[in-house]
Amino acid sequence: MTPWGSTAEWVDLLDSQVPQILALVIETWDKLPPPAGNEREDPVTNRLCSALQRCPDRAAYPFRIQPQAVILEPDSGDELGRLDIAFLPFVPSDEIYFCLECKRINVRTENGIRPYFAEYVRFGMLRFVSGQYSGAVRHGGMLAFVLDGDVPAAIVGIQDNVKMQHRNLGMDAPGELQTSTVLQPEPRVRETRHRRGQSPDMFVIHHLFMAGDLHARMLPEPANASPLPRKKDEQRRSRRKTRK
Repeated sequence: MTPWGSTAEWVDLLDSQVPQILALVIETWDKLPPPAGNEREDPVTNRLCSALQRCPDRAAYPFRIQPQAVILEPDSGDELGRLDIAFLPFVPSDEIYFCLECKRINVRTENGIRPYFAEYVRFGMLRFVSGQYSGAVRHGGMLAFVLDGDVPAAIVGIQDNVKMQHRNLGMDAPGELQTSTVLQPEPRVRETRHRRGQSPDMFVIHHLFMAGDLHARMLPEPANASPLPRKKDEQRRSRRKTRK
């Protein structure tokens, strides 16, 4: 045992903090005003992170809370991605963290609801499975901002997309969103289990579905906005988050 503990002990320490991290996120979200029905991801994420940093009894939680934490490629120093919200326990390793990747789904538009279920899997879950995020730990989190407020429908929509992608996600068929084993009973939380490369440990993604309000205001769209994301815009966003 080293003076500061071993890597395995740090990973175990992070595992022990997962239930209180999830509970803190839910408790904090429930105290925030609902986001606008078409609000962008970053402003909602930043408000939530700010509230988490100012939560009551903040000193009792043994981790730092940091928005937009940058991950660097070890050899080149290139930016591999940015963690939307990172929970960093007080250990001497930059690889030990709980990442909460935020995605908005069921976004309200003038032409109806835009689900973004496929994007949740492709630009969220797969980053954990590939090891781009949380490569040295056993747990990560996905936070869905359900902007139309319909959490049960959102869970079904994500479930259907996970089933279609279960092989790419390293999951056993049929690819189920399971009841949480660390936070029960909580109908807004699910978990999925994944195999990653040669690691003998299963990686667990904890899915939090946080409801907006169907009657929340809508923000004005830019004059040149399109109800559907343009391909170039999505490619630019992907490059910004996965630059190699």
